[in-house]
Amino acid sequence: MSDPLQILVVEDEKAIAHMIAMVLGGPASKVARARSGWEALIKIGATARPFDVVITDHRMPRMTGLQLVRRLRAQNFGGKILVLSAHLADEDIRAYEELRVDMMMSKPFDFDELPRRSVDLRKLGGRPPIQRASAQPARRGGRKPSELAAAI
Repeated sequence: MSDPLQILVVEDEKAIAHMIAMVLGGPASKVARARSGWEALIKIGATARPFDVVITDHRMPRMTGLQLVRRLRAQNFGGKILVLSAHLADEDIRAYEELRVDMMMSKPFDFDELPRRSVDLRKLGGRPPIQRASAQPARRGGRKPSELAAAI
């Protein structure tokens, strides 16, 4: 049996973080939680075995998901990155694409979809460009929740 998938969930909303951990946790994965980008950086730096996947919210106090991803890329983080958000402005989406995040999913999302997406991330080799769903962007600088789910 292979090592369990090491997942870090970075989410400031305790209930959402708990649900994600409950859905993804089990014998095939080990889930750690961080309530902020700062806490995530501390956990990433202190872990004996690197995280395979970081799932981060976009909007969080003190450090946004985008700021966290920038720091992870600057540190040459080798794991996969999944971004969750209710609304992303077009410039945020472009920034995440430039930082080569592996996946973006919209909130609210189907909790049943998370385990499949995290396994999909683990199977990916290299970092091909993000392919988003063929949905049209929502007005006012964001995307409708059902339009953001995208995997490579």
